[in-house]
Amino acid sequence: MERSNFPTASSVPFPYSPPYSVQRELMSAILTSLRQCSENAPSASSPATGPNHSNAAAAPSKRKAPIIMVESPTGTGKSLSLACAAMAWLRYREQEDLTELADSVADAAESPSNNQTDRKGSTKYDWLNSWQPSESDGRTADRASRTVPSTTTPQNPPARMRSFAISNRAALDGELNKIRARLETFSNVAAFSSDSSSIHPSAERSRRENLLRTGISRAMVAERKRSRGLLRDGKVVRGDKKRRLGERRAAEEADDFMLDEYHSEEEDKSTHRSDSDDDENDNDDSALSSIALGGKKRGHENLSTKAMLHGSNLDGSGYRRDPEKNARSKMIPGACSDTAAVGDVTPGSGLRKIIYAARTHSQLSQFVGELRRTHWAKSVKVVALGSRAVLCSNDDVLYVSPGDKTKGRRSEVEITEMCLDMQKSNKSNRSIAKGDAKSSSCPFLESSEAVSTLAMHSLVRPSDIEDVVSLGNATHTCSYYSSRQALAAAEVVVLPYNTLLSDQARQSIGLSLKNALVVIDEAHNLPEALRGVSSCTLSLPVIEAAIAQLSRYTQRYSGRLAGRNLYYLGQIRKVLIAMAKFLKLPPPSRSSSANEKTDECHEPSISKKEMLAAVDLMFRLKLDNLNLFTLLRYIKRSGISQKLLGFVNHSASVLENDRKETIGDSEQREAGGKNLFMSRHVSALSVVETFLKRLTGTSREGKVIVEWPTNEMAPITSSSERNYPIFRYVQIHSGSLLDNMIDEAHAIILAGGTLRPFSHVAAELFVHNDEVMKAALYAEAKLSQKFDSTTSLSMSPNNGSRPSSSFVHITPQLTAFTCSHVIPPSNVLTAYLSYGPSGLKLDFRHGSRSSNDMIDELGRTLLNLCNVAPSGFVVFLPSYSYESAIFQRWRVTGMLSQIHARKPIHREPKSSRDLDVTLSRYSEEASSSTRGAILFSVMGGKMSEGINFANEMARTVFVVGLPFPDITDPVLIEKMQSLDQECKRLGTGITGQAYYQNLCMRTVNQSVGRAIRHANDYAAIVLADFRYVSDLRIWKGLPAWSRSGIPKQSTSTFGNVLKSIRLFFAVR
Repeated sequence: MERSNFPTASSVPFPYSPPYSVQRELMSAILTSLRQCSENAPSASSPATGPNHSNAAAAPSKRKAPIIMVESPTGTGKSLSLACAAMAWLRYREQEDLTELADSVADAAESPSNNQTDRKGSTKYDWLNSWQPSESDGRTADRASRTVPSTTTPQNPPARMRSFAISNRAALDGELNKIRARLETFSNVAAFSSDSSSIHPSAERSRRENLLRTGISRAMVAERKRSRGLLRDGKVVRGDKKRRLGERRAAEEADDFMLDEYHSEEEDKSTHRSDSDDDENDNDDSALSSIALGGKKRGHENLSTKAMLHGSNLDGSGYRRDPEKNARSKMIPGACSDTAAVGDVTPGSGLRKIIYAARTHSQLSQFVGELRRTHWAKSVKVVALGSRAVLCSNDDVLYVSPGDKTKGRRSEVEITEMCLDMQKSNKSNRSIAKGDAKSSSCPFLESSEAVSTLAMHSLVRPSDIEDVVSLGNATHTCSYYSSRQALAAAEVVVLPYNTLLSDQARQSIGLSLKNALVVIDEAHNLPEALRGVSSCTLSLPVIEAAIAQLSRYTQRYSGRLAGRNLYYLGQIRKVLIAMAKFLKLPPPSRSSSANEKTDECHEPSISKKEMLAAVDLMFRLKLDNLNLFTLLRYIKRSGISQKLLGFVNHSASVLENDRKETIGDSEQREAGGKNLFMSRHVSALSVVETFLKRLTGTSREGKVIVEWPTNEMAPITSSSERNYPIFRYVQIHSGSLLDNMIDEAHAIILAGGTLRPFSHVAAELFVHNDEVMKAALYAEAKLSQKFDSTTSLSMSPNNGSRPSSSFVHITPQLTAFTCSHVIPPSNVLTAYLSYGPSGLKLDFRHGSRSSNDMIDELGRTLLNLCNVAPSGFVVFLPSYSYESAIFQRWRVTGMLSQIHARKPIHREPKSSRDLDVTLSRYSEEASSSTRGAILFSVMGGKMSEGINFANEMARTVFVVGLPFPDITDPVLIEKMQSLDQECKRLGTGITGQAYYQNLCMRTVNQSVGRAIRHANDYAAIVLADFRYVSDLRIWKGLPAWSRSGIPKQSTSTFGNVLKSIRLFFAVR
């Protein structure tokens, strides 16, 4: 299909004219790749031939999302360029989705077999296709959807789906536009005020809060009218009848936990259809009753807020039912695999989306801020997702002592537990006789309509986490559940890494990646984030709790369970007992590889460890004859983990009054877990299941580390798993974890300021994808030839010219783009410092950096540089432990007070919650006077990424040493050995040593990038360590824009560096 209207870099509305050349080139690379992806992808209308169409012969081959690697230095406007290009693509695709569906409807109408009877008996309701509603029924149509001709009455599934989606989307946009209009009116009134604060962002937020309060008040009044009381058969349940009803329900609930009969693992999957399949058989009847109601049903302009936000209404997959019935259903997205949706998204997931992920909330807020500056700021629907710890506003949940917040906040796990406890306790104790409008005992969840109203208002303007929390606080409404309810209606979703990368987390919130544009910012963190998500631990107390719970369950239902169920429950018990026995054995006498080579170890060993491949562990457990795949299939199909959890909690509630303790509590004590936090809302068996799933991977993907506590361990803490023997699965290669994402997404953009070498990223994430690997190696070879050699030959320390601004290489599976900085070479000075003021060689390797002489020399270096460097001075240190060591030494020698006399000292805070306060204080002092201030941070820490040190905040960036990771880490050793083997086997890729060095240089480059934030910014960058001069590989690992010629020993003395810095700032 010819796509003449596909957006290009020149047609994308940009907030600033003209954009930087690198911004235009970046957008062009992304849009060119997306256009190629759209042209190669199957038509979105292909599934619209009918929801039950399943012709395997005609099914297209499964496509994989292309990878777009984009490297743009920090300060070049990367986020804004990403936002503009992605939004232009989204608006095009939204229109194209409906157009392609309309084309398929027209093709079906022109087909000569259109009126013939199909094999499924479509003539059963032939009269329905020719039926037209009367003119009087037209009043139920949404007035906002005037672009849909009145003659397009649904006559086949694609047409009905399209009309249904358009109508509901128009209803949603109409409601949002009403709220926006009222908000605009308030803003115009405030603009006439003489107070300039009326245009401040906080004033905008205050107007949104006031408007939301009004909306929630109206919604709650309507809700109270609808819920005067809970009725049973039209009568209020009271007295003995209420008691008998409760007893009967309790008995029925106990039976709900019994397993269904399990036939055989070899049985065809078609015999294990879900209950929803039966419901789907009645869809035609539902459609009949829906149309027969005609004008009796309320129009789309009167839809409830929840119905307007519901995914199946917005993507058209719920066209068989009334929108309000869809909103009341509990079907999760994708539950009906044979149902189509507009744009071929997952049915029930709502609108096609841009999904933006970053590591920190500050980066997410920055992207939302860029969206507010785009052409689509007033119409784009954005939702910001986060954990309860970030979005919750209930002090009873957040703090150990709500009356005294100085006692600290609860951990994220404890906050989740408290939240679920509040909701569950209310459900179990809710009165049947008295109608209670509350949906939860949490005061922020009193009204479901209030939550829906907050969800609607959060979509009015692009809102970040702070905005959503502020709206929730102002109206005493839950921001966490409102953001989840707004998800289906959102066009842009911003969320942290962990939510995007975890299949379980995405499923729990109903987030689908199908046909979405996934943007992962600061993607150099992606491999580590994937390893963190996939790694898991299984401790002895959890295993013992699972054994105790399974024994109770089997004892309760053994006489009623089928033979196959008893067999598999016995297999599960066998596995649990074997693991428990293994962990109770004394640790091996020899030291593990983790404790060898202690000369470079960063911290003392606190436990004995042994690393094993999964197959070796199964042999050690004497379970090598057990088929884990069969056992895991049984656990999944039978739902034993969930049934076991329900049984335990139900039994606990029954016995609670007699025993004054829950079953879970007693089993935890029996398991020896007095000091281990175990959630009542997570089945112990589900933790075991997760661990067993990891064991089914290959030995290349991951290993199991067995850890036994020793007598030398640190004092026991209240919730530490390290006080018990544990199995710890660690992911070595994380590429396979992206397979699901590649299979579902439309395209994946990996963006960042330090992505190169592209071949390293590909080797970590896509080593089994030959096309991606070949394209990445070719692109990196061309880049090295173009940038590295050109930079080393043509640029001089004083007056160099940059190589050409960008490079792009596009293939069907990989697009690689990189560009230079927007600043002129004269705006940055990079100095390599090998010697201190007293002539001591600056050697910050781990073995020598902690000596008193080296720490004292570092102090003298900083003290002298503070005399010539104005404004803000940011120091990046290699580790937190080293930061503590130098401060301890400088307090003794008096160096700390001397530096403080030149520039007030600020330190990176221990807690992320104190980050904003520290930055605010530092920024104020750094910008208020020429004396400025000095800030000590850690490379790879909280302030080395996602923080904007613009202008006076960082006129000088001082990098101490090279932050190489711990070479004795067994996981790192295994990773390096695996890369060496892979490189030797394939004859290409990266070696373990190259990978090790790249980990270090990416961390350095992230710190260096804090200095330059826009085209007119300037800064001096000092790299303090003799290795920056002596090792050319390290110099080549620096960003091309920061290199100032090949470093020389003669220019790396302290006197030469001090002189160059003084001259650099003298002309500013």
